Amino acid sequence: MLNKFAIVTTLLIATASSVSAMPIRTVYENDAKESAIELKVWKGYGLTINLIPTGETIKQVWIGDPSRFAFTSNGGLCPSSGGDSECAGGKATVIFLRQIDPINFPVTSSSNGSTQITVLTNEKQYQFKIVPATGNPAYTSLVVKSDSDRPLPIRRQVSPIPLTVQKPQSALPVVKQPSPPPQNIVVPPPQSVAVLRPNPGTTLNGAIQRNDANALAFGLAEAGRKGQVKPGSTTWNKVQDAIKLLRRGKTREEAISLSQVDKTTFHQLLEWGQL
Repeated sequence: MLNKFAIVTTLLIATASSVSAMPIRTVYENDAKESAIELKVWKGYGLTINLIPTGETIKQVWIGDPSRFAFTSNGGLCPSSGGDSECAGGKATVIFLRQIDPINFPVTSSSNGSTQITVLTNEKQYQFKIVPATGNPAYTSLVVKSDSDRPLPIRRQVSPIPLTVQKPQSALPVVKQPSPPPQNIVVPPPQSVAVLRPNPGTTLNGAIQRNDANALAFGLAEAGRKGQVKPGSTTWNKVQDAIKLLRRGKTREEAISLSQVDKTTFHQLLEWGQL
């Protein structure tokens, strides 16, 4: 008996060390408790069911059809005959399942050889559907984690759009002003007026620049309607800066230089806005 126990322990340690490099599948305890999760047991590899992260200990394990699968555990289980799930001997936390050569048991087998395994712990009961498989395994270990370890879902932060609420204006009574008495208007004699040429930066020059700003704004709107310049794009924002500079009294060259807008685009939009 000691030699057999030593051999089984050695096999478990060797299997655990080789499986550690294999793919691992993770589920959470509520998912495993609410529905029977399907697990594949690959021939020649086996499958471990690891309950260590939940802090539970395995008391009893039942396989519906034991003709194709066998299991061992890393600790003692409660005797199946006693029905005492709180026995002191149940200290296992990991189960190792493996395929065996089919045994002719008088039990009903499924068409694909699948069956159900029930794992009873000191806190709850888990049920899994196990299916025999061959080839390269997709996973060789199932780790059951506590629901407290489940990562929180990532929520997309959406900035609320501020709403401008206009307060209703109170209706004010209209007060009719009395008409002023008629007055005699004295027209002074005409005087000679000196006509001065406008220098750069005067009111006339400023009016021309404001017209450029308006033309550039109309041209940008036309380009947006045609799909030539996308609203909110880099070019759109640079043209907006150029419009602001023109309205502040800057020349076309200064507006192009400071806003860093493309010169050809600037003049094209200006031309469209002047049509």
